[in-house]
Formats: sequence, C-alpha cells, structure tokens
Amino acid sequence: MKNRSIYGKFCKISLGLLLVLTIPSAKSVAAQKADAASGQKIFVKNCQKCHDQDGSGSTIFGKSLGAADLRSAPIQKKRDGELYTLIEKGNKNMPPFDATLSNTEINDVIAYLRELAKKQPDGKKQ
Repeated sequence: MKNRSIYGKFCKISLGLLLVLTIPSAKSVAAQKADAASGQKIFVKNCQKCHDQDGSGSTIFGKSLGAADLRSAPIQKKRDGELYTLIEKGNKNMPPFDATLSNTEINDVIAYLRELAKKQPDGKKQ
C-alpha cells in the first residue's frame, strides 16, 4: 500500500511538471502572434542606433557600448520570454524599455528580431 501512495505522488508531481513545462508563457504566446513589420518600425526608432539596421551591433555607437549582434546564435537561441525581459528591463549598457514600449510593441520587436536572423546572408550566420 505504501508503494502505491509513493507512486501516486510521483505521478501527480510528474504530471504537474509536464504541464508547467509544456504550457507556453503568456509573453511567448504573445510574441508568436506579434507583427514583425510593426516591430521593424519600433526597432528603427529605438534600437537601430546601437544595433544597426541589420541587427549586427556594428554602428560606431553600438561598438563602443558592446551592443549584441541580434542575429547571433546566442541571442536567437533565447526564448521569447527571455528576450522580452531583456528588452523590458534592459541589460548592461542597454536601457530598459518598459516605460517606453507597450507589451504588444515589445512582442512586435521580438518578432522582428526573429526575422533579422532569417535575412542574414548564409556566409555570415554565427
């Protein structure tokens, strides 16, 4: 009887973990429905100065601040929720945009960042 009780608890915990890991976050779902074209306009206005129009971070200002190449594998491997938090809260030399951009606008920028990596020439993918 003791084994069934332990087995039952194990099953409940396993099921709970499975549900938590498979249900996407609200931020992630929102980013999937986002508008990359709108995100591009927001990117040009708020991000291009440092990250350049192609997301490479190769502007003079961006290089001086150590701006990330947004097309790079380490950035593109991040989940939408992680990118959302980086944009919302800022990171190192990057300012936070929580007071500047709405949730929808941040998700649109994330959708555009995903497109940047697709547009990168094959020879330059990292």
